[in-house]
Amino acid sequence: MTTANNQQLREQLIAAVVKKRAALARAHQVVVTLLEKQIDEQAFLTMLSQIGPDNYADVVEERHINKLCGYPLCDRAVEKVPTKQYQICAVRNKVYDITERKKFCSGYCFKASEYIKSQVPTSPLWLRDTETKPNFKLLPRENLISK
Repeated sequence: MTTANNQQLREQLIAAVVKKRAALARAHQVVVTLLEKQIDEQAFLTMLSQIGPDNYADVVEERHINKLCGYPLCDRAVEKVPTKQYQICAVRNKVYDITERKKFCSGYCFKASEYIKSQVPTSPLWLRDTETKPNFKLLPRENLISK
């Protein structure tokens, strides 16, 4: 290989690293923004394309730590957090692990958050500029039957 090829490969590698760092910094900024109490619905849907599933899990966890509902579009505080890990449903004769459910103020917020989490792209953040932007949808309240 010639030195010109080496220089070109080096520049491409540096550009890729810079692109990756910028994407990770944007994702971090989105996570910090989603920790706020009031989030605009349209802004939320726009920000989702800039984060990955791990970032969304961080948002839910950090909101829970701050005593807010884990669903970013909900501004309610979660005051009474159950200390138990399991819940027994006598009607269905089942035992449920409520570890994740405890981070939300209601069943709707838990299901809406899971619905959003299932739509968050899993591709690397720095390669998303070549992909088509996903069309995120929120879970409609009226279609949810409380269970």
